[in-house]
Amino acid sequence: MDLLIFVDFIRQYGYIALFFIVAIGLFFFPVPNEVLLMSGGLLATTKLLDPIPTFLVLYSSIVLHGTLLYIIGQAVYSSTNLDKNKQSIWYSRAEKGRELLDQYGLKAASFSYYFPFIRHAVPFSIGMSGITYRFFAIISFSSAFIWLSIYFFIGFYYGRSITDWTSFVQNLIYSLVAIVVIVVALQLLKRRKQRQRRML
Repeated sequence: MDLLIFVDFIRQYGYIALFFIVAIGLFFFPVPNEVLLMSGGLLATTKLLDPIPTFLVLYSSIVLHGTLLYIIGQAVYSSTNLDKNKQSIWYSRAEKGRELLDQYGLKAASFSYYFPFIRHAVPFSIGMSGITYRFFAIISFSSAFIWLSIYFFIGFYYGRSITDWTSFVQNLIYSLVAIVVIVVALQLLKRRKQRQRRML
């Protein structure tokens, strides 16, 4: 669909249209989710939308997205009776979710929104793993708030000067991943040195 169709839809129905466009887009649109968030930031610079309500609508769409994935995961976990059917593919996925939480703790949910595909898989896995929604929401949506803020303000302040948003988002993601890898490597190196000192 042409972008102008979405703009016209928002012009007619306002924030309700924006909410459904983003909520559906997070699941189905063949563009990076970050582009949707930056588009919202860009639209907030026009006469169509105001910045604060736009931000809140985008955040509500993200919350709906994560909540639905969590509920679907929880429903799958309940309906397949995983504990009794350990050969089920759903059981293995639920176990991966548990292992992810055991290995990374709160970081599994807190960093999931910063990486494509993982932001869809983690809420689903957490729902299947039997973790309470309250725990999931506090950690995951706090991270989502920061994730949204980054791309919303990029679109708000720099959106008009970005000509190829897809390439821009990809390069930005690669940069963030590189930073995370460097930080993790430094932390591992630091811990290794500390262990060596203790052994001496």
